[in-house]
Amino acid sequence: MGNWILRWNFDKATYSPGEIATISFWIENTSDTYLYFSDFEIEFDFGTYSVESISGQISPKSNIFLGRARILLPKGVVGRRLFIVRHRVHEYINGTWVDVGVTKYDKKFVLNVYPRPFYKIFISRGLRIEDRAVGDPIVEMIKEWGFETVTIGIERHVPEEQVPITVREEIQKCDAIIAIATPRHLDALTGLWRTLEWLYSETGIAYGLNKPMLILKDKRVSLGGLPSYLTTYKCAPLIEFDPYNLEELRAKLAAVMPSFREWIETRRRQEFFEIIGRLIVGGLAVLGLIALPGIIGSVLGSSKK
Repeated sequence: MGNWILRWNFDKATYSPGEIATISFWIENTSDTYLYFSDFEIEFDFGTYSVESISGQISPKSNIFLGRARILLPKGVVGRRLFIVRHRVHEYINGTWVDVGVTKYDKKFVLNVYPRPFYKIFISRGLRIEDRAVGDPIVEMIKEWGFETVTIGIERHVPEEQVPITVREEIQKCDAIIAIATPRHLDALTGLWRTLEWLYSETGIAYGLNKPMLILKDKRVSLGGLPSYLTTYKCAPLIEFDPYNLEELRAKLAAVMPSFREWIETRRRQEFFEIIGRLIVGGLAVLGLIALPGIIGSVLGSSKK
């Protein structure tokens, strides 16, 4: 019976969407028979990669480097992505190579895929239980796209009388704003659902500060006011969502977020050059680099049926 330890190492701890990831494989044969490994596959929750370049024979009680493979990550995939590894094993028994089948390891591993750099986003959303039941999972989707989020009453708590000034301060410090318009009350005159009042105030502040803005609207809500104007005249992109099918929203965010991040970066670049233009540079800044280790994994294998 063949026994082995499969080890691998990704060359980075975190990748960006659309980046090429390099993975290296090693095998330690802990048994007394020759083994041959081939047909490697890396199965993610978004697709499977066949790694034909990884294969090799290994002697008993030895350890070898099997090879290195490069996989292209999709541009629309972000977050902590789960994957498993599987491969075929042949064992040399009584002078014959015996196909002992495909080994699929049950343990799942994680590959981190996040856009860089991280941006700070103000999230305008409701704090009631019914709002957070929808808003919390949406915010987690937003974070997957390389955003740190802040909402007054969630990440930042202040006394009631300080809320207005704190809202403005936080929006000022953020790179952009994303508003999540969930239903708040039914308009008696029109019969339409309206969203929370603070959303109008916070989007108004952000518009006055010329912040990039994205509005996510529950399909039952009729916006009205400034948010409606901004989306109608293409000053802010609008994404409608079904609160009972948030996976559909995830797909819509994947289509919009790359451009939204580019909008933020462009504005940052403009601000940077405006600041530089007002400064007299008296010296050079030295930037330090921190090296992060790659992701390392290993599993035990056996040809026993």
